[in-house]
Amino acid sequence: MKKIVSLISLLVLAVASLVLAGCGSSNDNINKSVAISFANSSASWQRNGNTLKSLLEAEGFSVDLRFADTTDQQIDDIDKLLDQKPGCIVIGPIDSGVLADVLKKAKDNKTPVIAYDRNVLNTDAVSYLACYDSNAVGVAMGKYIENALNLKSGAGPFNIEIFGGADTDPNALLFYTEAMKILKPYMDKGQLVCRSGETSFEKVFTKDWEPKNAQVRMERIYKQYYAGGASLDAIVSPNDGIAQGILEVLEQNGYAGHPVISGQDADPKALKSIAEGKQTFTIAKDPDKLAAKAVRMIKAVVEGTEPTLNDETSDNGVMKVPAYLCVPQIIDKTNIDQFMK
Repeated sequence: MKKIVSLISLLVLAVASLVLAGCGSSNDNINKSVAISFANSSASWQRNGNTLKSLLEAEGFSVDLRFADTTDQQIDDIDKLLDQKPGCIVIGPIDSGVLADVLKKAKDNKTPVIAYDRNVLNTDAVSYLACYDSNAVGVAMGKYIENALNLKSGAGPFNIEIFGGADTDPNALLFYTEAMKILKPYMDKGQLVCRSGETSFEKVFTKDWEPKNAQVRMERIYKQYYAGGASLDAIVSPNDGIAQGILEVLEQNGYAGHPVISGQDADPKALKSIAEGKQTFTIAKDPDKLAAKAVRMIKAVVEGTEPTLNDETSDNGVMKVPAYLCVPQIIDKTNIDQFMK
């Protein structure tokens, strides 16, 4: 009888060992290599990429992070990264509309693709998007100007000029579109007047998000439409760099007024400008929050589970990309003290 019990015990131990070994081998089979290809167009991209890399490495992932200065370089980087057969590739595109061909390799390799901060357009190879809610950013810009000028009460007319972001960034079009949904009806009523007449995205976009390009345009608009003494009451600016460039032009031309002017990114220079009463407000998008959400998304994808999502409407021209969209925050003179160091 003792022999039978011993044999049964040995069998139980053997089965348990096999089960545990099976669990271990399942974990061992997870491909914990992550490829990241980011734009190198600003210090924020560098910071975001390195933050994401550090967070992933702390979770036990190996990370190949590359920054590209041109679209051709980014396409080449992505091609080479995909040759390594990573468990996932994360892309912060320079030009969202030119990656469809190279991402066919990702689909062929069954490599999950996560678009970071900007959607990747015109491809069905994108698995998920981790981003701030760009629609909400545009709404916040439009609503703030609406309230600041008391437009709902019928106030006006006020002069306004519109600036957009890069035409290669789908977020820029979303900011513009949502802000204009709020502001255009007041233009139609005559409460808002755009003296330059430049209101379409094709007219107002800022090439490469470069503040100098916005400054050249603002200089032309100011000298042609406002140098004679007309007031400039509001300016839609898509980010802080462009807002600061516009304000420099106004100061250099001796404009004494303080138009309501938007911004985005909560840059230190912009925060100081808000505290001094120059820039009116900015939209804060905490990069650490986005990076943390992206890490959880990457972990789920690599481990074969479903990531947490809160949006199914992010259209990239071919498909609705499942997304997690973080919520931005307005910073103005009422809460600037919380953000000044």
